[in-house]
Order: sequence, then structure tokens, then C-alpha cells
Amino acid sequence: MSEISESIVSEKVKAIARAPKYRGAIFQVEADERGLALIDGKEESLKIYITVDPEKDQIVETRFFTYGGPIFTALADTLCERLQGKAVEYLGKTDVNQLEVELRDTPDVPAIPSTSTELASLAKLIQKLVDSYPEKKAIALAARETMEKVRYRTQTVEGRNEADKEWAALSTDERLKRIAECLHLNVRQALQNDGGDLEILGMLDDTHVQIRFQGACNGCSAASGGTLYYIEDQLRDNVYYNLSVVPEDAYSALYGNGYDNSANAKTTPEN
Repeated sequence: MSEISESIVSEKVKAIARAPKYRGAIFQVEADERGLALIDGKEESLKIYITVDPEKDQIVETRFFTYGGPIFTALADTLCERLQGKAVEYLGKTDVNQLEVELRDTPDVPAIPSTSTELASLAKLIQKLVDSYPEKKAIALAARETMEKVRYRTQTVEGRNEADKEWAALSTDERLKRIAECLHLNVRQALQNDGGDLEILGMLDDTHVQIRFQGACNGCSAASGGTLYYIEDQLRDNVYYNLSVVPEDAYSALYGNGYDNSANAKTTPEN
């Protein structure tokens, strides 16, 4: 980005740069929770975030962040304001030169110096965002479909009845296989990234699966709190809504020492 003195930019640029409306960030988890597609990208010191309703192709929210000074700030804030509530195709039709015109104090005096590179950088960033949308839309629509299925099978009487019948028809080995596949896909990598892991010891009964934490997870305080809840949530959403996870060290507290678990084979998700 070119180094531009504030004295040679328009008063509108200065005013927006002092108090931008749309500075901030939007995280993927926020978009996922709302069933929205998040298209974001970075060019030089400017990053733009846009959430889109993938079914309507309508922009829901926009944010930006930059360390690039008043010009990037004013351009990005103006763009974000223009995009609010618009069809996503409007993004691709954005003329960055028109944004500069809007930032002029008088029609015949440019808002920014002709030597500045921010307009070209913003144009590149907009194209990146446009190019990324089809893939992000497909991912968001697939996630919405999955969420609807989960909601049906976990929160409705009809869905739970269907899930109960399907679960009852499975053998212990089939149940353990589904559990292992789910943990391998949705949990195992996150544990390994922190130096931990887990092992499936078996089914204690129809709805309780026993696990053994390994590595950094063994003895970690989170293993009996947030990590355990996360594992249960993944199993309930993706395998069977009524599953509970029992760590090995909690076995005695829940079941005493008289429970015979010898019929349940030890199972570890495959790498």
C-alpha cells in the first residue's frame, strides 16, 4: 500500500476512517451456526468478511479489518455499507472507481491521490470473493441439510422414534463401528493436534459407550468437561441422539465394580 498523508485525502475519507461502521470480523463458526455461507479474503492489509444466505443468494452481513490506513478503511467501510442486504451478484458488479467518486468532497476533486494502489488491491480482493462463492455456497447448503437432518432425528418425536428403531436393530459390533467412524472423522484429529487421543473400550449398555483418554488427554481437566461434552455432542448428532460417553476413570462411580464388560471388545478408530 502506498504511504499517503491524511492531508491529501478527502474529508469524507478522513471522517469514515476515524469512525468506521463495519470494522470487525466474522468467524466461520458464527456463519455455520446461522446456516450461512462465509466468503472472506485478504489482499495486502485488507480483509473482508461477507455472510450470505445460500438459498436466497442474499448478503446478510459484512465486515472488514485493515491496518492499511484511512484509504483502505474508507473504501472498505463504504463497500460494506453498499453490500448490506443486496444480492450476492451485486458484489461482482461493484465498480471500485465509483466508490472513490462517492468519497469525494466535490465532484471534480479525487478523494485519494492517483498514485495510491488501494483501488487496484480492492478490485483484486472483490474478484477473489466472487470466485470463492460457488464453493462456499455448496458447503453451506450441505451443512444446512445436515443440520436439518440432525434437528429432525434429535428434536422431534417422529425422528427420535425412527432413530430408536434403527439403533435397536444394530448389533453391538455395528454400533461400535458407527461410533468409531464418527470419532475418527469429527473428534480424533482435534485431540491429536493437542497431543491427545482416545480409545473406545466398548458399550456398557445400549446407550453408554466407555472410552479411555490417551496422551495429553489422560488426566487433563478438560477431558471431564468441555472435551467430553464435545465428544458426546458429535455422537448424539451423528450416530444416536441418546448416547452418553463414560470415561474409564468415571466407570466405577457410575457402575460400581460389579459390571461385567468382558463381552464388549476393545475398539480403536483406525488411522
